[in-house]
Amino acid sequence: MTSHVFRLSGVGVLGFVLCGMRGVAIAQTEDQVTVAGTAERDAAAVTETETGPSFLSGDWGGARSNLVEKGLTFDLQWTQSAQGVVSGGVDTGWEYGGSVDLLASLDLGRMDVMEGGYLRVLVEGRYGQSVIGQAGTVLPVNTDLYFPLTDELDEDVLAISELSYTQFLSSQFAVVLGKLQTLDGDPTEFANGRGRSQFMNFSLVAPNLTGLAIPYSTLGAGIVVLPSDKVTVTSLIMNTTDSSTTSGFSDIGDGASWLTEVQFQYRLGKLPGGQNVGFAYAFDNDFLNYSRSGLTGSGLVVQNEDSTWTTYWSAWQYLMTLDDPPDVIAAGDGRLDVRGLGVFARLGVVDDDTNLVHWGGSIGIGGRGLIPTRDEDSFGFGFAYTEFNNQGLLSALLLEDEANGFEAYYNAALAPGVELTGDIQFLEPVVQRVSHTIVAGVRLNLQF
Repeated sequence: MTSHVFRLSGVGVLGFVLCGMRGVAIAQTEDQVTVAGTAERDAAAVTETETGPSFLSGDWGGARSNLVEKGLTFDLQWTQSAQGVVSGGVDTGWEYGGSVDLLASLDLGRMDVMEGGYLRVLVEGRYGQSVIGQAGTVLPVNTDLYFPLTDELDEDVLAISELSYTQFLSSQFAVVLGKLQTLDGDPTEFANGRGRSQFMNFSLVAPNLTGLAIPYSTLGAGIVVLPSDKVTVTSLIMNTTDSSTTSGFSDIGDGASWLTEVQFQYRLGKLPGGQNVGFAYAFDNDFLNYSRSGLTGSGLVVQNEDSTWTTYWSAWQYLMTLDDPPDVIAAGDGRLDVRGLGVFARLGVVDDDTNLVHWGGSIGIGGRGLIPTRDEDSFGFGFAYTEFNNQGLLSALLLEDEANGFEAYYNAALAPGVELTGDIQFLEPVVQRVSHTIVAGVRLNLQF
């Protein structure tokens, strides 16, 4: 069982992400029902397959499209990264690691098994080494090599991090249950991608302050409400304990988290945009109260709270587009839907009694296809900031009261399903003994 810990040996906090299962919108035609939204990547894979080969292995002479028509969609990705701490940090040097991830979605309606039923499975594998422990930062500098969570950094792992079932009871209401993974939550067009296709630093991939309330992978159940194709309301109850590498059943009763998120999209003129607002409350657990714990004349005093909370907001907006945008943007699939330029922002606040952090946020800009003849190339620039609580415990732990960082990347599309990324991060760590850190990296993503 992987527990929530605050790593002080070079790395910092386990940053957990509030998911909110993505909304599911059903689009009906005369001869089919397609899903758009349970995972935007699932929908994107369906669309790309139906319009032509966009994978490294192609369409297999039409066999892949035939499988989609029969209700089976899958996405196999192999991501490799070579990253190095070139200045500062706990230690300098380069490391190589990679991940192999298989995401499969089954449309049980198309399979004539259960109308309105959808099964989603995510299997994640990780190997090699990362520089997460060498960077000395609060949040991991390589999101892809951080998840799924293990007891030690850089453990080779193969895990089923999601096995969920969604059942639509009407076109606007569904129930979901199973083992859920939360990194795909908070869909933001210019800053998602699980560290595989856009930014690598966790603080620019997801809300960087979800505190202790949300695990990465755990058992849960809830509802999804879709008032329209551009508005999704999700509410879930789940175990608070992470179960990335276990079934999660043994964690039932060890604390629970309730989370609710509202996602909506709109147009400013003809330019698409979107916002997400979420709240999470964890209860029936033991969380250290930092404001009431510490060294006194009588010795070490430790006090716990049985609950904690976090709230967050995010937004994204296209500033210009070179293509006609679709009605609904697949904002969380890690790839820009249209050629153009846009901005994003995130802001989060947590319970400062049970967290060393108080608030944090990020802003940035991203784009795709702005260089002639390079329609599929993309780029991004982002800045993230975290403010820590001004409690005496910070100095006792040799921590600064703030941390920040800047990241820039450029994705070069070399072939269908092949992207090569150059990435640079300039970081101001929270650990007092760690100087300014520069992390450089190269990433290769293959989508079969």
